[in-house]
Amino acid sequence: MSLFITSLNSGSNGNCYYVGNNHEAVFVDVGISCKEVELRMRRLDLSLNKIEAIFISHEHGDHIKGVQTLSKKYNLPVYITPHTLSHSRLVLENVLIRSFSGYEKIVIGNLIITPFPKRHDAADPYSCIVEGNGIKIGVLTDVGSVC
Repeated sequence: MSLFITSLNSGSNGNCYYVGNNHEAVFVDVGISCKEVELRMRRLDLSLNKIEAIFISHEHGDHIKGVQTLSKKYNLPVYITPHTLSHSRLVLENVLIRSFSGYEKIVIGNLIITPFPKRHDAADPYSCIVEGNGIKIGVLTDVGSVC
């Protein structure tokens, strides 16, 4: 079983990364609208039904713009630190909020996600490593200095 990554968008106009295998996937950040996520997923022939969770790196708008709508529409849990959530102004359903801490491994199906802190001008910024089937993919954005 392979591990796939694609950038649905990257840059100051929005960041959204898809990482998954043949059965499940996660988003790291959703900084574009739900409509754009759906459009780009269809264009890439990727199924939103495989998405099991959203991981938020930090609270800047270009990383969270579509989170509320996408999470609510598809009933997706959002992994976010309490400090980032309090600075984000996101309004999420409590049952969909999942807190995490640095270096704590989070298992979603056959995927293991390990968030780790980074330096950035945000409340509590993180990057993460997604692994599955012996393959590791790092998703690092907005790295202000070497961690």
